[in-house]
Amino acid sequence: MSSKEEYRTVLETIYPCQSINAIQTNIYFRKRTSSITEMKGNFTLLVPFDDSLTININLASWSLTGGWKPNLAVFIAINACSSLKTVLGNVWYSLMKAFNFPKTSCPLLPIIYKNNDLSTYITSGIDLKEFEDHHNFPKVYFYGKHKVLYKTKNIENKVLGCFVLELSLICPREYPI
Repeated sequence: MSSKEEYRTVLETIYPCQSINAIQTNIYFRKRTSSITEMKGNFTLLVPFDDSLTININLASWSLTGGWKPNLAVFIAINACSSLKTVLGNVWYSLMKAFNFPKTSCPLLPIIYKNNDLSTYITSGIDLKEFEDHHNFPKVYFYGKHKVLYKTKNIENKVLGCFVLELSLICPREYPI
């Protein structure tokens, strides 16, 4: 593994993983122009996203011999909503605004309408450049291809929501293919 360096993040793909779907993430990336990639999709909350939950994040790296090598970094935090808000920094506010959440403070609540339909928080698109340098992640890290496994769990350790984010950390002077 190389030394840690300043990096630029290239978000490649995002997809759901095994959960009971109480917190649904239906997100995708779309190239709008040659220089703009957007995040589009929606979040659906069947339960409150609050501080009674736990978040579990596992960072894997792509091995030189092929395949994912898990546990490069592991982050487990109680107080899921407040912890995620702190880790994401200003990205939290960009996401809340883009997905039309009614507020930026914790907890994030599901809204149940009179006909028992649940609200889905939808975005028409957010430029991924809004995520660069506006978070509280380390400013230097190992270059390469990485996979983030994100899980939200309840007190019974049931996975309420889960997604995988694949990304590359590249030299700031490089451009993605």
